[in-house]
Amino acid sequence: MRKHLFFISTLLLPLFVSSQIEEIKTDSLSSRNLFIEDFSNQLNVKLDVTNSQVKYFIPYEGRDARIRTNQAISYGLVLSYKVLSFRLAIRPKLSENELENKGKTDNFRMRVKLLFDKWTHRLEFNYNRGFYIENTSDFDFENNIDNPSFKVQFPYLTTNILSGSSRYKFNDNYSVKALESNTEIQLKSAGTFQVGLNYALYFLKGTQDIKVADQDFINRDSYKEYTGFSPVFNAGYHYTFVFHNYWFVNAYGNPGMGVDFYNTKLYENNNVTNSSNAKLFFAFRTGITAGFNGKKIYFGGTYNYYLNTVKLKDKEVNLQPRENNFHLFLGYRFKAPKQVRKSVDYIEKNVPVFKKDSN
Repeated sequence: MRKHLFFISTLLLPLFVSSQIEEIKTDSLSSRNLFIEDFSNQLNVKLDVTNSQVKYFIPYEGRDARIRTNQAISYGLVLSYKVLSFRLAIRPKLSENELENKGKTDNFRMRVKLLFDKWTHRLEFNYNRGFYIENTSDFDFENNIDNPSFKVQFPYLTTNILSGSSRYKFNDNYSVKALESNTEIQLKSAGTFQVGLNYALYFLKGTQDIKVADQDFINRDSYKEYTGFSPVFNAGYHYTFVFHNYWFVNAYGNPGMGVDFYNTKLYENNNVTNSSNAKLFFAFRTGITAGFNGKKIYFGGTYNYYLNTVKLKDKEVNLQPRENNFHLFLGYRFKAPKQVRKSVDYIEKNVPVFKKDSN
């Protein structure tokens, strides 16, 4: 992984240097930024499709079990107006065959973004109940012979994760909002160095019961529950290429370093043993977005990849999963309804953090 990080950093360094010495170019007559066109006074409605799933590693029978939720494609509705961006997601109903072989997953996910001129803040809550072992074939379960499609399940395994991030950009010619909320349009190519903090407060319980094919639930004699907090400090480079008017390609790379502080409760032989631990790890996020960002209609696709150096050891759950996912989106801008304008204007006037968009 070090070789990959070095190679990516070498490619990005010239872009970083050139962007930081570039002055903000404005029209002398109108004093507007020639790199960015503002549409924050219009209501943005966006539909997106993603394959993002919750995946973890958990020790089971002396091996690493890859557990995941029984969810495939999800659909999201995103509403963005001024500095606020709000997203709700729904998932299609699963077939009876999927429910029988992989179990039921209950999910609730909500995300809010605050997008200022320099700072970008994101807060998200993710609840999941019901997981299955993706690599069931790696384990010796005799009852799976008659139904090879069946996956061993943790039907009561529950995770509650409150996560967020804060990022600061250095180049005013680069638009974060053009990507995060589509309340701006990047008119000319530009890049910026960004620094930030990602964090997650998580709770995991319910690993005591498993379900095996042709059997009822099996109660485990020994199992753990987890509570933890994981901050990750990162710094990286983001660049948007603009060509043929409103067509664009954005790419980024964010290396970071984090610490996972967590507490475990071991339930064994009717006794409970508490322990506190900390793990240092390195992480890297990268991704690419391409699409069209017009004055009314915008659309495109995003691919993101995340990896880290966390290793499963000491019979503990890995809640810092490696992952990759894609997003497809289609949106439209129009004049905000009077009720929306009044509500947001009231918030801007009465909530201190919104009074100065440049903060």
